[in-house]
Parts: sequence; C-alpha cells; structure tokens
Amino acid sequence: MNPVVAIVKCSDYIQSHVDEAVDKIIDLLGGMDKFIQKDDAVLIKPNLLRAAPPEEAVTTHPAVLRRLIERVIGAGGNPVVGDSPSFGAAEKVAERAGIAEVARKFGVEVIDLRKSVKIPGKSGQSLRNFKIARAVLDSDVVINVPKLKVHQQMQLSAAIKNPFGCAPGKLKTRLHLYRGEDKLTFAKMILEYYELVNPQLTIVDGIIAMERLGPHGGDRYPLGILTGGVDCVAMDRVHCEIIGMPANELEFLIVAKELGIGETEIEKIELVGDSLDSVKVSDFKLSHQTAVGFSPHRVLKSIIRNFWIKMRQKYF
Repeated sequence: MNPVVAIVKCSDYIQSHVDEAVDKIIDLLGGMDKFIQKDDAVLIKPNLLRAAPPEEAVTTHPAVLRRLIERVIGAGGNPVVGDSPSFGAAEKVAERAGIAEVARKFGVEVIDLRKSVKIPGKSGQSLRNFKIARAVLDSDVVINVPKLKVHQQMQLSAAIKNPFGCAPGKLKTRLHLYRGEDKLTFAKMILEYYELVNPQLTIVDGIIAMERLGPHGGDRYPLGILTGGVDCVAMDRVHCEIIGMPANELEFLIVAKELGIGETEIEKIELVGDSLDSVKVSDFKLSHQTAVGFSPHRVLKSIIRNFWIKMRQKYF
C-alpha cells in the first residue's frame, strides 16, 4: 500500500486558520482515532532547537502545538511535550518559543529529553549502542512536529531529522564528532534513530519555513503549508518537490533507498489535500553546505556554551 502524504495550505498562524488546517490534515490521514486510543501516553516532539521567539521560524510554532494538544486530549490521550535542545533546557527554550504558555493552558508538562536508555545496535548499524530518551519508550504514541528548514550540514531539517532530537542534547554534539566523517554515514545514523523513535504521526510546520541558512540564522520564507503523514521518508521526498531541492542529492533519501526505509519514489506516494503543483515554489533558497563533523575544539566550545546558557536560564 502506497504511503499517504497530506498537503494543506495555511497562509498564517491565526489560530482558527491553523486549527482548520491541522484538522484537515488529520481527517485526510484517517482521523485522530487512527493514532490515539483512550489513555494513551503521547509524546509530542516539536523542534526546540534553541531559545528563539516564534517569529524567527527556528522552532515549531505554538499555534500548531496548541491544536495538536487539543486533538490529543480530545481523543482521550495524555500528552507531554518534549525535546532535547542543542542549547539550553527544553523548558526554557519552550518558554521563549511560546510553547510553554500553550502547554500550561492545557495542564501539559514540557520535559527535557535528557534521561536516556541505552539500546544495543543491530548488526550492520552505525552504532554499537543507541541512547534514546526514556520518554520515547514510556510513550504509547510519538507525534513528530518538525519545522521545515534548510540545514547547512544535512541540507534539510524536516520530517526525518526531527526524531534525532530524542537523543540526549550533548550526545548529538559528540556524535557529530565521532560519526561525522561522512554525510552518508551520518544520514544512516539519523535514519536509524528515526526507526527507533518510530513516530506514529508527523505534521510538519511549513507555514513559515526557513531558507538560505539553517537550522537557525536563516531567512523566513512564507511557504504557507502544513504537511502530514506516517512515512517521514515519503514526506521529505514531497518536501524536496515543493522547495525545489534535488531529491537524488539528499543524503537522507539516498540512504533510505539503500536501506529500504520508507518510500523515496514520488510516483509511489499518494498525495491528498491540496495539489503538489499548487504549492511548489521556484525561488526558495537552499543552504550552502558545510562539513557534518565537529572538531574537538568545536565540541568543547559547544559544551561550554551550553553550560553557560543553562546557568543563565537557571539564575537570571
């Protein structure tokens, strides 16, 4: 059966407009009851890369999170919102991003995915052991809610890459050091994390995307869409079509095809909602590419910076 990817236009973050778009995505995918059962523990995983206000398009917009929280609660689920930011604590990053305020309105906890469990890697995988957030294993359902952004190391930060945030914060920096010798190797590891997290539902915030430079420091781009699906590989294949990124050059898709993870052929993806042609853009600026590996000096600098940010968040 071909994977389904839903595309719904939404031109702004007015809450009623976002509610309508999120609801339409869920309906097109078969309804919330398809994903959430009564009393399910649900981890909602947005992109909380670093402390930034919603208008900077660094993090998932709180209007999208708000409607998803409402829909999860309405289906009888018990949601928490969690991530493991590269800089700072999740609770403080969520505060700056406007997500903590939304969570409080519904009595939903925001958690930092720093507590991890070690899972032995399988034969042929890129790591002997994978560390993954305990909250993932404690959840019945994971909902993946990325921001659509270019990425100066891995080209695209969207459906596939966001579950990598379920690895503890500074572990991601160390993995850049130890596994960053080759982009295809690094892409394989991220796909292995995606399979471990196994999000049951993904909704990508592309209402205001990020172009030119990413995953932070780039320019806002009014892409005006939400996308939804179960197969994150198929979703990112569709995102390539929308923003004009060469799919045959995206490391995630190259490795996914080799490993047989997800669907990489656009002809085998069932598109529902708004047509692909109606949302394609021709002037979206892709990011220049840099090495994926981090030097020991950069890792040390990152650790010190993260410590300083957390101290400031705690005491100021």
